Amino acid sequence: MRATGVPARLVGRQAEIDAVTVVLDRARRGTGGALVLWGEPGIGKTALLDHVTAASPDIAAWAVQPARCESGTPFAGLYTLLRPVEHLIATLPVPQAAALRGVLAGEATGPGRLLSAVAVLSLLSAPAVDGPLLIVVDDAHRLDAETAFVLGFVARRVRTDPVVVLIAGHDTPAGGPWEGVDPLAVGPLADHDAAQLLAAAHPGLDATAVTRAVAAGGGNPLALHELPTRFDDLAGTVPVGPRLRKAFAERLQTMQPPARELVVLLAAARADGDQLTLARAAHSRDAEEPVWEETLRSGLLAGTPDRPALRHPVVRAAVYASASPSERRTGHRTLAAALPPGSRGHVWHRAATVPDVDEEIAGLLEQTVPSGAGAVPILRRAAELSADPAAATRRLAGAAVAAWHGGDATMAHRLLADAASLTDEVQATRASRGLRGVLELAEGSLERAHRSLSRDIAEFDGPRTRVELGAAALHAGWSAARDDLVGETLTRLAGLTTPGLPDILPIVRTWWGPATDSARAESSADLGAVDLGDVMAHISRVESQLLPTSPLGLVWGLDEPLADAVHALARRHRRHADGTSLAAALARIARLDIAAGRWAAAEDAAAEGLASAERIGAEHIAAECRNCLGWLAAVRGDGRSVGQLTVRTLQLAAPRRDRAVIASAHWNRGMAALAAGRADAALDLLARLDEHGHEAAHSTVALLASLDTIEAAVHARRPEIGRRRAEALDAWVRRTDAHWARFTAHLARALLDEPAAERSYRAALDVPGASRRPFDHARARLLYGEWLRRQRRRQDARRHLDAAAETFHALGARPMLERARREQRLTKAPARRATAAGTGLATLTAQERRVAQLAAGDLTNREIGARMRISDRTVGHHLSHVFAKLGLRSRRDLAAMLGRDG
Repeated sequence: MRATGVPARLVGRQAEIDAVTVVLDRARRGTGGALVLWGEPGIGKTALLDHVTAASPDIAAWAVQPARCESGTPFAGLYTLLRPVEHLIATLPVPQAAALRGVLAGEATGPGRLLSAVAVLSLLSAPAVDGPLLIVVDDAHRLDAETAFVLGFVARRVRTDPVVVLIAGHDTPAGGPWEGVDPLAVGPLADHDAAQLLAAAHPGLDATAVTRAVAAGGGNPLALHELPTRFDDLAGTVPVGPRLRKAFAERLQTMQPPARELVVLLAAARADGDQLTLARAAHSRDAEEPVWEETLRSGLLAGTPDRPALRHPVVRAAVYASASPSERRTGHRTLAAALPPGSRGHVWHRAATVPDVDEEIAGLLEQTVPSGAGAVPILRRAAELSADPAAATRRLAGAAVAAWHGGDATMAHRLLADAASLTDEVQATRASRGLRGVLELAEGSLERAHRSLSRDIAEFDGPRTRVELGAAALHAGWSAARDDLVGETLTRLAGLTTPGLPDILPIVRTWWGPATDSARAESSADLGAVDLGDVMAHISRVESQLLPTSPLGLVWGLDEPLADAVHALARRHRRHADGTSLAAALARIARLDIAAGRWAAAEDAAAEGLASAERIGAEHIAAECRNCLGWLAAVRGDGRSVGQLTVRTLQLAAPRRDRAVIASAHWNRGMAALAAGRADAALDLLARLDEHGHEAAHSTVALLASLDTIEAAVHARRPEIGRRRAEALDAWVRRTDAHWARFTAHLARALLDEPAAERSYRAALDVPGASRRPFDHARARLLYGEWLRRQRRRQDARRHLDAAAETFHALGARPMLERARREQRLTKAPARRATAAGTGLATLTAQERRVAQLAAGDLTNREIGARMRISDRTVGHHLSHVFAKLGLRSRRDLAAMLGRDG
């Protein structure tokens, strides 16, 4: 125990503090009590004692701090308690005083401990007359047996005096010297408290690192303080700091050898197996001696005799790290002997007993490798036992691939670097199937990733690996908006003879190829003659990464067959525990579900994908998920979330030159600005999507954002920008005949060409399948309803506005819903009621009232005109009528009246 004074702030321990405070408050009122604070090493018992002592300056505190080296010396702990109050011993009855003087003189022995206990109880009662007294015993597991007996005796008998005894140790008080004393278990911190502690202990950790550290630390404060921000492997091995290792080593030394052996056996066991073996070991030991009871009292277990287990991976790691090498080997030998020869567990435990290289065991390990993240520790151990550097490189590279697919890009990087260091980059590249470029694509420069992937294609003879790398290179080139890189990759793919590839390559070239590629234009005309569902399934069988990205699928009008294919991929990745591929599939699914109007499902997919991608370290996937969430936030009117999501995305995407991601973030910001009525700001963002050389320029995203851009251009009185985007849209219709593109082109014409407006609106709504994208379809009906209302065709307008409002309400598109409802109000017949003086809000027409509301919102005449699609002069004309009818002189007066009268 340490200092008193200002109490240190404890995170997540309020319940424990309250429990101790109740006992201290009783002492302040004249009656005492005792508590045993127990829990695993590092859990925070000492910090809790320090806090409550510092928080109680009105209570005199006596401390007992035993030394481990004196745990075999009778009354050594009691000596530290008595020395400061030696002068009070003379007040005791002679026999009791003699007993305590004997303790101080080092003459007392075991038979005198009962008399010594009575004497200590009497001694504590004397100073307690002047005020409450607090006895604090930290690290009680270090106490000698005689002192533990005395303090236990006292703790059970202080209820009639204003004395509090607080004892901190590892074991539950049941069955030991503290039996009968009230226990207070100090358990792991809750996750949110652990995250708060980490933020204070390790400033600057990002959210991903905090999430991983919280999971690794198991709520143990000392473990959380000592955890590095990088982790040794995926399979449950948690780094153990020196203080935690020392604390657990001391804990093991206090246990009886059979119990210690059982705990080390549990730590040596594989986290995903060995349960039957462990249960047999526990039952066997329980039959011989009370090992199980002692192990349970240790607080390290969270299982039952049928399923024995240590409480958390951090406990398992700390126990294993604290055990001696011979204890570990003994545990592994026991487990290996109990498992079927040749089984994965048997080979693993045999390997753990080998002190030097052993190619035979390394080979056996390699033969037992499972799929997924479980392969990482096995292949790493096989590499450690490898005599041949080339074999070690192969095994480490395989572990890197397993780490990547299992969801740990950081570990994959480290293992791949280790593999290359043993031989060279070429061997590591071949053994990892080109993982270097894939990792660069995940979190590095897209152009560098493309160069690496293209270069690595030549290193492989296997056509399947070449196609995998080529598909990844396509993604890199497309995301970077580099048509030259995409074309180069397609040319490479055309030279491959992978089974099935020649059949699908023309269609793949059509979807992925540069806009200027003549083959794309020629073959696109044939797409209507094929079953796209069959095509998607065929591509998935050859190489799923050749499927178009979701934005590509949307501009080509492939929504439904692509969604079916990607959902099938996601199910497969879940079955195979391929976390990285699953996160990528979820990002695709989110974008497709948005278009289909399945916004709740899209949000769930994007949130799950984002959490996985951030945990993995796959920034390109995380950015796609953030952009999906940002799009949803924009159409829901949540500008704050749009800002937060896009700031993070742009910070990370700019150095990578990921134009697809940057363009999508600009689109989301532009949508949010347009929804807020800031057409000029929206256009400034959206116009960049096809601005040559701009970091946000990306032709696919520009096409998808066409309607937002054109509407912003119309409202901002810059129709020339809208016409430029409409021309690109018309060209896309000619190239693809995609239904969504025809639909959007008709809407663009309606917005830009007033004489053709009604014909164009009707043509848009008549496009086959237009309603399959419900938000866009409802938006078309809103635009048409607004136009009809301006033509004073209120009944026709109301039909479209009602349908639009219903869809927006169902989707949760708040800004569009409010816009539709405003228009619905404007379609009602003008109010005829008037005040006696012929003034008041009731005398305003629907159009005048709308102008008044916008003017009261501090919009300029130009902004009001852009919002209502009328000229500045017409706005001024309406405002002059408003002021005259209401008897007002200024916009400030107007704002005050509308704020008062609604």
